[in-house]
Amino acid sequence: MYMLDAIRDEVDLLDEELINLIIKRLELARRLGNIKRSLGLSIVDKSRENEVINRWVSKLRSAGLNEDVAYELVNAIIKASTYVQVGGNLGINVTIIGSGRVGRTMARVLNRVANVSLIHLNDKPARSDVFIMATKPTRDSVDFVINNVEVIRGSVLLDLFSVKSTFFTTFEDLSIKHGFHYVSAHPLFSDVGEPISESIVLIPSRTSGDYLNLVRDLFSNAGLSVVMLKSPEEHDRLMAYLQVAHHTALLALYALLRNTGIDLRGPLLTHSLKYTVRAIERVITQLDVVYEIQRLNPYSSSVKEELINTLRLVIDLMSEGRLDEVVR
Repeated sequence: MYMLDAIRDEVDLLDEELINLIIKRLELARRLGNIKRSLGLSIVDKSRENEVINRWVSKLRSAGLNEDVAYELVNAIIKASTYVQVGGNLGINVTIIGSGRVGRTMARVLNRVANVSLIHLNDKPARSDVFIMATKPTRDSVDFVINNVEVIRGSVLLDLFSVKSTFFTTFEDLSIKHGFHYVSAHPLFSDVGEPISESIVLIPSRTSGDYLNLVRDLFSNAGLSVVMLKSPEEHDRLMAYLQVAHHTALLALYALLRNTGIDLRGPLLTHSLKYTVRAIERVITQLDVVYEIQRLNPYSSSVKEELINTLRLVIDLMSEGRLDEVVR
């Protein structure tokens, strides 16, 4: 018993050292954030994050720690470090239209750096620097803009639609006609606990102008990683693979396991399958969004056909013992 207490006392001392080191690391992160803002740099630096993660995981794995646990540990520290780098209020007024899951999450993100108002689609907006349509891609969203152009004029409008081909040109034409700026955006996250270091896609229009930099700085200072794409067509083509194919494969696996009678919360799940099941469960909670993306993305059908053909190819290569051709 004496040895047990002695070792626990030593662990407690190490914990104190670790806590103090983490506090010191967070203070350095705050200073880094100030320097980045003064230089106009993005708060999130994915290449630097990957460098730190790889170093931690490699050393901890060499010490016998499970790779997934090592990743979760360093990722938690990086998220905390990024969070304290988020700057103060930028003095930008943001109105988010849509109080659903996406709207609430975006409000939580931007509240870190801006003055945010969250309103419903049928509310009358006040003047604002930035208007964000966190609504479904329907005619109601277009009508909101048309009915409130006097308030939106001179500001920048963003949509957060998962599919861009449907209304990008409509909003762009309205911005030209009525004198506001338009940038299309797509947050690559939904209702996550603390969306730090998550990615958001920006697509400029013919009327974005200098407001593209304002929007980029707004999201960057809020702790998001900004990804620039050139056109709505490029966005939808990529998202057909990253969303449509991904959702289809996960739901097909779910249907296969469910029809077999396997308990997806049971003890038979392998370690890797547990992570896959978590992804499946997230998809299942958003079936309305999944269906919307499948229905509206113009590349949906061709990519699903490509997925089926690729599955057949993998099965053939597997039966021939040539799986190395899949991964090389």
